Amino acid sequence: MRLKRKLLLTALSVVSACVFHTPALGAKRPTRAPRKPRPAQSTPFKPACVKPNFPSPPPAAKPAIDSQCGLTGAGAGPEGVQDSVKNNFCATGAPKAVTVASLTGLQAQVEKNPAINFGNENKGTRQKGPTTDRAPLRKLGEGKLVTLRAYVLIARQEGGESVNCGKNVPDQPGFHDIHISLVASPGVTEECAGVVAEMSPHHRPDSWTHANVQKVANAKLPVRVTGQLYFDSSHFPCAGGQPAGAGNPKRVSLWEIHPIYKFEVCTAGCNGRGTWVALDQWAKQQQ
Repeated sequence: MRLKRKLLLTALSVVSACVFHTPALGAKRPTRAPRKPRPAQSTPFKPACVKPNFPSPPPAAKPAIDSQCGLTGAGAGPEGVQDSVKNNFCATGAPKAVTVASLTGLQAQVEKNPAINFGNENKGTRQKGPTTDRAPLRKLGEGKLVTLRAYVLIARQEGGESVNCGKNVPDQPGFHDIHISLVASPGVTEECAGVVAEMSPHHRPDSWTHANVQKVANAKLPVRVTGQLYFDSSHFPCAGGQPAGAGNPKRVSLWEIHPIYKFEVCTAGCNGRGTWVALDQWAKQQQ
């Protein structure tokens, strides 16, 4: 009898709790504080080779991005695959000379192959990029060491991109690429006639700044840019001298020098073999 009475009292207390503690209709329920996003995990930058071909001179202090953003950046899936290619400092051997014209020719070869997807949207039968099967691109030269003699039309300090971990790192120049538009002659004024080279923030020399590269552009001196040949399959190139629209940097070809390993400026005899000095030396001479 006592057990039955005890069970009855327990049931009544549960019902009472449900009745008297249920919020009235229309009453606002207490809101929980939003969860704070977890901080992004820092991944050290580790090249895919034992002896990477980093630019020189080395920076006075190790760039912060080298301890915070790894080889694949913040990319995932196809973008992560492409980001790891962008971060290649392992090209070796004697650099092959390329020109704006030859890079334009390589673009034409890509466009003849519908299996190579590129662009920021589907276009016709070609799927948008980035492409993950880069074997056809390697046959055309991606990953090789090349050198381009050209003129700097304009230099820009880039913002956050997945290759440099996007919003997972501070929005400061030391964490972003320097985008350089290169043209065949000093008389060319349209970016759609040029190609792109990028200075990576990883292991970047202190003298490799947007300001110093723009000084070279203003001086209209020839430059010699050496680095990895890379195909940026996330965009479209200009067509018929016209830009491809929002999200597509102006250039005649998607083939880039990215990342740059060496950046030299011609100071004399530029119509012949020329006297070439590294950007850090040239910048000191301008002070």
